Amino acid sequence: MLTTARRQSQILEILDQRGSLSVADIARDFGVSPVTARHDLTVLADSGLIKRTRGGARANTGAPNEPNFELRRRHRAAEKRAIAGAASRLLGDAQIIALDASTTCYYLALELKPTAELFVVTNGLRTAEALVDRPHISVMLTGGILRRGAISIVGETAEEQVRKARVEIAFFGARAFSPEHGLMDFDPEEARVKRAIASIADKVVGLVDHSKWGRLALLPPVVPTNDLAAIVCDRAPADSVMTDLERRGVQVLVGEGQADEGDGS
Repeated sequence: MLTTARRQSQILEILDQRGSLSVADIARDFGVSPVTARHDLTVLADSGLIKRTRGGARANTGAPNEPNFELRRRHRAAEKRAIAGAASRLLGDAQIIALDASTTCYYLALELKPTAELFVVTNGLRTAEALVDRPHISVMLTGGILRRGAISIVGETAEEQVRKARVEIAFFGARAFSPEHGLMDFDPEEARVKRAIASIADKVVGLVDHSKWGRLALLPPVVPTNDLAAIVCDRAPADSVMTDLERRGVQVLVGEGQADEGDGS
């Protein structure tokens, strides 16, 4: 029997595919009561991951409330780990890198070789925490204002501190991506920090699972496609998209699938 966390993660995946779900659909598909189904939708809606509708819910494709980091971390965890594994192979043993506060970059932090002499710039508290026990990896955590839902640091102080650094490769997750526009985010403060990091990075690499492809956000792109060095994804894009990205000089890497993490604990 599925745990509550795993069931809610699967509900998110189905909503990504279908766009909407009813309480009756969830009760039938997962073998739970309507009360349990409504509770799952309430938890996901309160975390900003979905929108409630009369008798069900729809996918949250607009600018959402700040989702809870732990829920986002468990959502599509296998895909994010596959992306992180592929992205880690872009790194040498001695580099200055930046990781944003996305959950995919959190998984990338876990993939970094403990023996690598890396210097990591990040505004993600969970990302920094993942590197606490890596004595060979130095971490610069930006100052600024805490965003509780994302567990990240934003604001003018963070942006100014970042611009004084030097970064060889910056890795960014994204809430949306399209070849026409680039990497996009829903939160303006998070987007500004990412733009500050991109402005001092030699290369920017996007970490994008397949559910984000083709989505759009209201904000201008964090990094336009033509300014990306590479995209790391969990599934190969369509041939036409691959051709477009290659024409723009963007390398595309596909991570190998990994087993899911079960209940996400």
